[in-house]
Amino acid sequence: MHAFRPSAEASRGQVAARAMAVLVLLAAALLGEPGHADPGDFQAMPGLWKIITRTFEHGHEGPPQVRWHCVDEGPDPWAAFADLPVPGHARCERSNPQRGSTALAWTLTCPGLPPPGAHGRVDFDSPEHYTARVSVQGHDVVRVEGRRYAACTSPKD
Repeated sequence: MHAFRPSAEASRGQVAARAMAVLVLLAAALLGEPGHADPGDFQAMPGLWKIITRTFEHGHEGPPQVRWHCVDEGPDPWAAFADLPVPGHARCERSNPQRGSTALAWTLTCPGLPPPGAHGRVDFDSPEHYTARVSVQGHDVVRVEGRRYAACTSPKD
């Protein structure tokens, strides 16, 4: 008897089917209500993320800041991706979340920042990569790129 080995075509089909399943899970997760998400829907996103943040002040780009962050399957995984700073404003409050199938946008109200305040946005181009930005008066003050690298190995990651 011969062992069954899938053809290269069958293997590509399985990879494509898995990729589609991941995208369907991500889309289902992102279509939920803004304040509530089913952690089970976010199976593609939890893990160890490398996050590169660039800030802009007076038209000048600061040096990139790199941090590693373990995103878990908490009550609303979006909170980890939407936690972006507004340079010079430490106590901003996020409101008016608008969630799409691959994006989240919100408004930030910060003491000392005139209305309409700041606006933030996160856009996923895949379950393992996103870009984000915060803008004030139409000018980006923060740009972020995040890439998932691995599963988290412990709760303290």
